[in-house]
Parts: sequence; structure tokens; C-alpha cells
Amino acid sequence: MKRTQTMRRKPERLAWIILLTSFVVFCGLMVGIPLGIRWYVINAAIVHPTALTVIRGTVLVEMPNMGNPIGVREAMEEVPEGSVVKTDSTSQAFLKLFEDSTVTLYNETQVKLLRTRSPRFGLSPKPDSIVLLVKGGRVRVGVAPAMHSPLDLRVQTPHAEARLEEGGYSIEVTNERSQVVVRYGRATIIAAEGTVTLEQGERATVEMGRAPVGPLPAEQNLLVNGNFEGELSPAWVPYNIQVDPKEPSGTVEIVTEGDRRAARFFRGGGARNHCETGIRQRVDKDVRDFTSLKLHLSVKLINQSLPGGGYLSSEFPIIVRLDYKDPYGNDQFWTHGFYYKDPIQNWPILNGEKIPRYIWYPYESGNLMESDAKPVYITSLTIYASGWEYESMVSDVELLAEE
Repeated sequence: MKRTQTMRRKPERLAWIILLTSFVVFCGLMVGIPLGIRWYVINAAIVHPTALTVIRGTVLVEMPNMGNPIGVREAMEEVPEGSVVKTDSTSQAFLKLFEDSTVTLYNETQVKLLRTRSPRFGLSPKPDSIVLLVKGGRVRVGVAPAMHSPLDLRVQTPHAEARLEEGGYSIEVTNERSQVVVRYGRATIIAAEGTVTLEQGERATVEMGRAPVGPLPAEQNLLVNGNFEGELSPAWVPYNIQVDPKEPSGTVEIVTEGDRRAARFFRGGGARNHCETGIRQRVDKDVRDFTSLKLHLSVKLINQSLPGGGYLSSEFPIIVRLDYKDPYGNDQFWTHGFYYKDPIQNWPILNGEKIPRYIWYPYESGNLMESDAKPVYITSLTIYASGWEYESMVSDVELLAEE
């Protein structure tokens, strides 16, 4: 009561208090508002969905705040951040991230999309941010070149975290350990206060609670320039064989397709006779001491006018052929073709398989060292398109040998 009376007797003191308080508030707003705006501009983010394409089988998607998973048989254009994508023993899937990086899920694999964001404002110095959790199984990650913003792409597993730069990577996760293989590019593996940096052709393994072990040599790739980062020649020799020289000719060229470089085979113009367009690489490698020999490649089919593999199952829009010698010195070859258009009735399909159109299909052969005519010397590898009209692409070609 006495304080109130005193303030009434000295109104100038009250005025000064109000004035000083207002000044402090004003200064706080003058500093706080710009800082708040700056913080928002730097940290505001756009959450992006991820596109899912089913390569084969049925893929399960568990979305946040939804009870039961969704079975996807063909495609799902918008898989939200926080979702889990699962394949089983009969299914495979392909994810395309918002900035064109890709993830291929092989059989029995689980991947959670922890973070798929980019800065909302161009003034933000923060990078595009992608964080994936591979809970189990095997994935192939293609990291696209950073276009508009820097990219921070990380793959977490129960055992480690891998920070991936532009390139191609294989990551396998089991209960016991995680393994990261750098096909091309550069990766940093972090676990249990240990760090390992991997370059092209190297791998690292990580067990629970332990630091990474590496760099270790990856399986020996017997091919050169299988990712087509360089020119076709001299590693690959292109060729074209056609029945009628007056008909349109086939072509092969290197193209950029999203996160990868690829060899594109093309023949159009309404052609109605046989043509073969391909690339061949001499290998000339003795493999008798290896226990495993596997062929990996990714295939994308766009067009084929001749159904199936043709009348004799020898004209596919993509065929891969391995020439080698068996233990008796005899010349042998192994082939595998890919098609999307069903064959005419009674036309056979031999050494070929039907795959989806317009998507990258990852192919892995079995262990060729277990075939009846075991290879002891690899002569060459040929990849070609055959038929009438065709358009197709191959990428990430590897012939992996392991002792």
C-alpha cells in the first residue's frame, strides 16, 4: 500500500520503469525476431516421399501411424518418411529417392526411411538429408550426384553407420555383422568409436559393439569399366551385325540414367529383320583357383518388337554371354536373356527370363563354378541386343571372382 502511494507521489519513476521495460522488450524483439527468422530459414525442411517400384512378388510397406502393412504388387508413388519397406524370399523392390539416388532391395530385406528431407529455402546452408536404416538383408545403393544442394546420405544398420558419397555400394546385414562394399565412390564407416574410410574396390565388416574391420579387398572384379564411367573403348568393343544393310542399323552409346551411367542399345525405324548390337570385353583370365564366380548386372528394358526371345529363343532385347574354356580345353559359353513381351504360342524360352518393363532389374547369376562345364579360363564377356526393333540398357556389370 505504501509502495503504491509512493509511486503515485512520484509518477516520473513509474514512467521511467515503463520506458525502460519497453526498451528492453523492444531490444529483445529487435534481436529475437531476426534470429528466429534466421533459425527458421536455416532449419525449415521439406519432407519428401519416396517412389517404390516392385521388381517381383509382393512388397510390404509399413507406414507410420497405420496398424497393418500394405501389400504392393506393382508400384507406390509416395512412400512417406518413417515407413518400413519389406521384401520376402520371393520379392524384390526398387526405391527412388527425391534427389534421384536409388536403393535396390534384394530378397529378405527390410529398410526404414528414417529421414528424406531437403532445406525449404535456398538460403539454407544445410544439405539434402537422407538417412536409411537397413534392419536386415542386402541392398544396393546408388548415390546420385548432388545437383542443387549438397547431399548427406547415411545408411544405418544395427552395427554401424555408413556415410556415402556419390557412387555405388552394396550393403549386407545379418544378425552377426554388417558388410559394406564400395563398387565405386567413397564411404566412411563409423562404429564403436572407430572409423574406416573405403575407396573403390574395398569393403569393411562390423560386428555388434566393435569397431569396423577394414579396408579389406572386395571380391575381385574381372571386368573393366563395368559401371561405364569412362568411354566404351578400349575396355568394351562395340559391334553391329545385321542381315540387310539397307535396314536401320543398331547403335550403342553411353548415357546417364538418374544415379548411374549405362550402355544403351537401340534400333528403330520399323526394322523387320534380324540385327545384333553389342559390346564385348576380352577377359583372358585363368579362374581355376577360384571357388566362386558370379555375374552381376542391372538391366532396363524399354522396347522390343519381336516377342519373347524370337522363334529360336535367341533374340532378346538384352542377352549376356560368357565365353570360356572348360577343364578339357573345350570352348564353352553361357548365356542369359531378358524380355518383357510374352512369346508367341509354341515359341520356346531357353536361358531367358521375363522381367518388368521400364525399371532397373538387378540380376545375379548363381555360382558359375558349380556348372556342369566348369570354367577354368574366361575368354570374353559379351552383352548385346538382338531382334528387330529394340531399346534397352545395362549398368553395373561385374564378374566377381572369389578364392
